[in-house]
Amino acid sequence: MKAIAAIDTFVKKIMPLLVVAVLAIGYFAGLGFTKQTIHAVKALILPGVIIMIYAMLITMRMQDLVNAVKYPKELVLGSILSLVIAPVLMLPMAILFTRNPEQYAGLMLAGIVPPGGLITYWTGILDADIGLATAIQTVTLLASLAWVPYGMKIFVGNKVNVNVSLLFQKILIMVVVPLALAMITQRLIVRKGGWKGVLRIKPLCHLTSSTMALLICFIATSVKAAMISKHPAVIALPAVGALLYYLLAYPLSYFASKRIFKLPHDKAIPLTYGFATKNLSIAMGLAAAAFGPLTLLGVVPCALFQMPLASVWYKIFDKLRVKAETPSASDSP
Repeated sequence: MKAIAAIDTFVKKIMPLLVVAVLAIGYFAGLGFTKQTIHAVKALILPGVIIMIYAMLITMRMQDLVNAVKYPKELVLGSILSLVIAPVLMLPMAILFTRNPEQYAGLMLAGIVPPGGLITYWTGILDADIGLATAIQTVTLLASLAWVPYGMKIFVGNKVNVNVSLLFQKILIMVVVPLALAMITQRLIVRKGGWKGVLRIKPLCHLTSSTMALLICFIATSVKAAMISKHPAVIALPAVGALLYYLLAYPLSYFASKRIFKLPHDKAIPLTYGFATKNLSIAMGLAAAAFGPLTLLGVVPCALFQMPLASVWYKIFDKLRVKAETPSASDSP
């Protein structure tokens, strides 16, 4: 398991490079695909998504919902920022940097979905309020089961036909079913080895989820390789929009948390990462299953920038924390 943990850590560090590499491999491989091959590759999307989300949810503690009552103000604020204000920020990026309605839907989907595991990861290593982070992650995930279909209808319905009932069905298949299976798996593991048993397999779960995400990236470019070769902007333009979103998301959400809502640093951090980092696994799964490969190509560019910008802001937030904890000369007796 130590070897798997080391591989998982390495994959996390180079994930953006892996995404670029897989996109390139998918593109060149897809140029030689026949119609039968494309059909066969597309058939891998649904099982890949289910495995990806199942592996991701095994280590999530549903008991963390109890923490929500401890943070009523921060939890409501964090949920609104993540589920409502984030897609509002993504909206101009989707309008300006997509030429295809389906890719417009992809960028918006990346903004509408709830935060993923990065909110707790970065909150934890910054020694911020991990309880608030887990509460935001859990509550927004459950709220998104209803919000995502209607959110897509509100933000995307004027450009793409959004079938709300179909989205509900896809969410049930790709999120609720893996969630139920993950909770059953988690309970069986806890019964045998306690929560330590879950923590022991955490690297394997993360690595499995990352592998499936890369598979979906491969599928996205391979089945649309011919189109990409004729229209390179299909990849380039949404990538610019995604980059601008992440460049703006961190300073705006941190400023709002600290200056407008007057939250302390340790609570502003989970709100910021809840706003800026999204569960792109769910976004990619829904894009591929409910809309199609072009919508998926609207989500994939976000995976290029989410982790690198999160790392950059980790360093900034760490310096802000040290500065806040260091007494100024005026505070000296």
